[in-house]
Amino acid sequence: MVTVIIVNWNGGEHLHRCLRSLLNSTVTFPVKVIVVDNGSLDGSREQAAAQFPEILVLNTGANLGFGRANNFARPYVRTPLVLFLNPDTLLYQDTLEKAVRSLLSRPRVGILGCQSRCADGTVRELGLQWFPTPARVFLELLGGKLLWRRPIAQWLPRHDPQRSGPVQKLYGGFMLCRKEALDAAGWFDERYFMYAEDVDLSRTVRKLGWELYYDAECAIVHIGGATSDKAPTGFSVLMQLRSNNQMIEKYQGRWAARRHRLAVGLAAAIRLTVLGITRLLGKKLMPLMSLPWESAWCRSLLLWQWAWHRREANIPTAPENRDTLR
Repeated sequence: MVTVIIVNWNGGEHLHRCLRSLLNSTVTFPVKVIVVDNGSLDGSREQAAAQFPEILVLNTGANLGFGRANNFARPYVRTPLVLFLNPDTLLYQDTLEKAVRSLLSRPRVGILGCQSRCADGTVRELGLQWFPTPARVFLELLGGKLLWRRPIAQWLPRHDPQRSGPVQKLYGGFMLCRKEALDAAGWFDERYFMYAEDVDLSRTVRKLGWELYYDAECAIVHIGGATSDKAPTGFSVLMQLRSNNQMIEKYQGRWAARRHRLAVGLAAAIRLTVLGITRLLGKKLMPLMSLPWESAWCRSLLLWQWAWHRREANIPTAPENRDTLR
């Protein structure tokens, strides 16, 4: 048996389509579905409860973030396998069956991830297979898309998304976990609001002796940003910075967290300088960024402001009474 946990915040039609694809899956085992709603105001919680009476819908009463909301469902999980799934994903009919069979065929694997595709079918890259340090964050911010091109990519810990195999970390869009490994790890670390709790869980599970496995034969469609786009402007960038800083402080100490801010500030200053020269000379060439000039400038400015404590992520909240709809 598998319990699927979906954390929703104003997911709208994305949540509806995700649930429909999930319930239309061809499987040979029972599947329990839990939607944990973070105080949505768009009616998606009520719609899910009305249209899918077979699922359990929980209302947390506020926007708890990703990790804490998944932990909110922990008392309701009685199955040996747990799938954490984003509401802006679509499963192919055989995705769940393939993923479960793949996990069960590998007894030492604690968490299994699958191939993530864009709406146009493009396969998404996996993040670099290392954990954040000030120097690595600086390199990623400064290098941008260049890090994925030859000959640079061959010197970095990259995993080919077209190839199955063991990995160092997986991401929360689709994480199929053994409950045994989850319980040993204590589920998600609730210090993170979002964006780092899945990487931290990957690290903890591996430290406990389990393996992580990426299966390119299973796939989902991941729209990406469908929920965070409804958050305040700059929220996604600022929250990623905050979460990385929290992870660095957790494992490397307070001084490393301060160096991380300095690294972000230095990378932002270089990016802004290059962008300014690019604009001044009227060139459209952007060697360090792949975004349009205005977007790249705004993002770099956010990095600079965060580094000097002038901007922080404002967590969108919607307090309500907790309840169970189904």
